[in-house]
Amino acid sequence: MNKPYRLLSLAVLTAFGASLATMVISGGAPRQKAAEAPGLLPAAHANPVDVGFEDTLKEGETLSQLLERVQLAEDEVQALIAALEEHQDPRRMQPGSVIAFRRSLEDGTVRRMEFKLDADRTLSMARHGDGWIGEIKDVPVHTDTVVLTGTVESSLYRALIDGEAGGLPSDEREQVVDILADRIFAWQVDFSRDLRTGDRFRILYERVVRPDGTARSGKVLSVQFNVNDRDYEAYAFSADEENEDYFDREGESLRRAFLRAPLQYRRISSAFTTGRFHPILRVNRPHNGIDYAASSGTPVFAVGDGVVRRANGGGGYGNVVELSHTRGYSTRYAHLRSFASGIRAGVRVKQGDVIGYVGSTGLATGPHLHYEFHSNGRAINPNAIRDITGDPVPRSYRAQFVEKVQQHIASLDRQSPKILLADGATRPATRSGD
Repeated sequence: MNKPYRLLSLAVLTAFGASLATMVISGGAPRQKAAEAPGLLPAAHANPVDVGFEDTLKEGETLSQLLERVQLAEDEVQALIAALEEHQDPRRMQPGSVIAFRRSLEDGTVRRMEFKLDADRTLSMARHGDGWIGEIKDVPVHTDTVVLTGTVESSLYRALIDGEAGGLPSDEREQVVDILADRIFAWQVDFSRDLRTGDRFRILYERVVRPDGTARSGKVLSVQFNVNDRDYEAYAFSADEENEDYFDREGESLRRAFLRAPLQYRRISSAFTTGRFHPILRVNRPHNGIDYAASSGTPVFAVGDGVVRRANGGGGYGNVVELSHTRGYSTRYAHLRSFASGIRAGVRVKQGDVIGYVGSTGLATGPHLHYEFHSNGRAINPNAIRDITGDPVPRSYRAQFVEKVQQHIASLDRQSPKILLADGATRPATRSGD
């Protein structure tokens, strides 16, 4: 390098070093040119791999014909139908059934199909190699509660249909009427005779709702009813998360421990008596039960919760079921044609469960049910048991019950005014029928 250039380079380096030394001594930082923000890349748009479409099964059309219409080859249709039959009989699909498909944009093949098995389940069929695999999925649901309120003008049914029903469809409100009349207040209120114009109610009702707004199931959580200036309350509670029942605010059961009769369609052919002429043995002897004349095959119900002590045949009783209940009570059901499925010694049954069917086995002149009720081994007249109540809330669960009742009452109060006289509610100024 020439000497002038070497001198110039040396001067430049000396000046740069002096500047750098000055910055270090002064504690400053070297200044840098602000970096420019990197430019944003254009948004990426991936093309979809498939496209969805729907088709509807027409009247008189088979599923195979529909699949051919959506351009599945014959061998594909056969493979799909064969896989489908593991979950659903294609012949049971109703006209109007909507089937959703996914078709590949690359080669045009149908890769997936999905349709409803029922209101709570869908069946999804996906292509897998040369075949198909199916998966049943539950429809997602959520639980909510509504408060139903109303005032009786003519009937409880009419009051629920016309009252504030929280969006419940009419068929669901009809079910609520049946629950109130046949289960919750079956022993306390005769809804065909006791109701008066102006009687009021409010009901906390829980339902499981599908995405389309329909309810899969529902249950009454609590009821407050003022009938002819008398308060009635019912609160659902379960100590073991299985055997739910209804209780008043003090925890006393609203259910009677025993049904009035063990079968629905009946007439009494022989009453309970200390002396009766036996038509087969031709002797006078006590008749320790009630005979109900009924057609052969009529279902026989357990009158109360209990355990099967005996379920066998032979002897004058013929086919007989004996149940043990709480507090020393037991019941006997004789001359049965047959036993209900699963009824055998040691099995636990609930009130209202079918345990057998009316017959004429043993010493019987015709189809009828011989029914006995015993208290600590002594036969008593079944007509005298109507006031025996169900078990109250166990003491160990009282705190939980009280907390649950308070929650239900708070839910009712948030959405409706109080109606119970015990809560200080006022009655309408006039009432017809008084």
